[in-house]
Amino acid sequence: MSTEKRVKVLIVDDESSSIEVMTTMLESTMSVYVAETAEAGYNLLQLHDFDIILLDVDLPDTSGFDFCKKIKTDLRFSSIPVIFISGYKDLIFEIQAFEAGGIDYLTKPISPIKMLIRMSVALKTTLPIPNSQSIKISK
Repeated sequence: MSTEKRVKVLIVDDESSSIEVMTTMLESTMSVYVAETAEAGYNLLQLHDFDIILLDVDLPDTSGFDFCKKIKTDLRFSSIPVIFISGYKDLIFEIQAFEAGGIDYLTKPISPIKMLIRMSVALKTTLPIPNSQSIKISK
C-alpha cells in the first residue's frame, strides 16, 4: 500500500466532453472531483483540501474569472493554483485569467499531455507524463 498522497483535483466545467477528457487522463493517478457550476465547485472546496483547480471560463451560474476572484480572496483557498481551461483563444481572455488569479491558461480542445505538464509545474511535482521518446512526431 502506497503512503504517497494522491493529488486532489477539482474540475469546474459544464462541458461534458472536456470533463471526460480531463477525468480520463487524471483519475488513475489522482483524486478527481467535478463540479458543473461555480456554486457546486465552491461547496466542494469547503469539503475537501484540493491541490489544484482546473476551471472553465464559461460556467452556467457565473464566469470562471469571477469564481477565481472569489476563491482568491478567501484565505482558505487562496493558495490553490488555478489553471483556466477555455475555448476562447483570444489574448484578452488569457489576460483576464491571470488578472483573476489564475496561474495558467489552456485552450480547448485540451491536450492531455500539455495539461499534465502544466499541472506538474503548478504543483512543483512530477506527474505521470509520457516521455519525449514515446511521442511520435508527424512530419
